[in-house]
Amino acid sequence: MRGRTGKKWRQVAALGAMTLGMSMLLTLLHAACASWRLEMKRAPEQPFDAIIVPGCPSKQDGSLSACQARRAMWVTVLWERGYTRHFITSGAAVASPFVEAYALAAAMVLLGVPAERIYLEPHALHTDENVYNALQIARMQRWTRLAIASDRGQAVPACEMLEDWHRQCGAFTLDYELVKARLASAADKLQAVRLAKEADFVPLKEREAQRARLCGRSPRPPSFLLYPWMLLRKGLGRPPWQPFAPPSVSLVTWDSYLRRQGGGAGTTGAQLE
Repeated sequence: MRGRTGKKWRQVAALGAMTLGMSMLLTLLHAACASWRLEMKRAPEQPFDAIIVPGCPSKQDGSLSACQARRAMWVTVLWERGYTRHFITSGAAVASPFVEAYALAAAMVLLGVPAERIYLEPHALHTDENVYNALQIARMQRWTRLAIASDRGQAVPACEMLEDWHRQCGAFTLDYELVKARLASAADKLQAVRLAKEADFVPLKEREAQRARLCGRSPRPPSFLLYPWMLLRKGLGRPPWQPFAPPSVSLVTWDSYLRRQGGGAGTTGAQLE
């Protein structure tokens, strides 16, 4: 009897391992196909209306993290090349008490992007919310040609998410060697960025629970479960996931934000404390 039970469990384990292996293989194949289809390998025929720049956490003293510096420099390169007319920086105060969208905008202006060309989305806690919330800003502006610029592991998957709600996207994956070379001469300038802490900062898990209660929804699944599930829904032709989003959209540029904070028209926002 024990022998039969042991054999049965070995068969179940083997089937589970095979299923997991097939799932991983299909995921890798899907990622390769998505990268080939969405990644911008050459200059666009015409500038995008806007490039969405997902955020990442600041350092605990409010200075730029290496991730933020990379992304700010990369999109500055895209601006210099004339690849877009506007940017939407996206990200709340998620893992540190500093708004990620503001950090990116401050760095981009220091590097040469006009403050009035940068729109702010300071509510997103996760990549799906970065994309969805930024899309609402684009829709209000009647922008249709959209792209995403970020590190390689985020830009293409985020672009796939945008296609769920918009059916169009281009992914500008970060050129690490170029960005590293450019940052070597801009490090001192970017060290000037210091953001003020959010007075009402709430840790991520608590913020997620608050949002779920306010929306009358179940808590958001962890990203490692949600994102494969979003791909599965797309493959089955099901309606796309609806991210948690603010009830209304505000059109605020980095320039108008600084004016409200008391900064002059030419203020870079490097010091906001």
